[in-house]
Amino acid sequence: MKRAVFLLAVFAVFCRGGGDPARETLDRVAKAANERDAGAVADELAPDYRDASGSGRAEIERTLRGYFAAYEIVQVRLSGVVIERAEGAARVRFRADLSAQPRQASGLAGLLPSAAAYRFDVRLVPDGSKWKIAWASWEPAGN
Repeated sequence: MKRAVFLLAVFAVFCRGGGDPARETLDRVAKAANERDAGAVADELAPDYRDASGSGRAEIERTLRGYFAAYEIVQVRLSGVVIERAEGAARVRFRADLSAQPRQASGLAGLLPSAAAYRFDVRLVPDGSKWKIAWASWEPAGN
C-alpha cells in the first residue's frame, strides 16, 4: 500500500490549473485520486509506465484499489516543487507530506500509517493529444 500512497502524492501535486499539458494530466490524476477512482488514475499513466521499482500500470491500479479501500481520507501538502520542461517531456521534483485517515470500520486505524513525507521525481511524455506519466521515483524525506 505504500506504493499507492507515494503515487497519490505525485498526482496531488497539481491540484491547481495551469494550461501546461503535463500539469493538466496531473490535474486529471489528482481529481481521480480525490474521487477514489483507481482506473481513472491508471488511465493517466503511459502505456509503458514503470516506476523506479519496476511496477507498471496494472500493479499501480491494483495497489490504488487496495489503498482506497483502506483509507477514508488522504491529504497531501507539497513543497519545493521544481518543474523542468523540455521538448516532448517534463520532469517534476518535489516534497510531499502525507496524512491519511484509515477506515475505522476496517480495524486498520492502529496498523496503517497516518503520516509520512517523501521526495519525488516524476517524468511525463506526450501520448497523442494528452501527456501521460511515464516514470516516477520516490524516497523518504528527512525532517
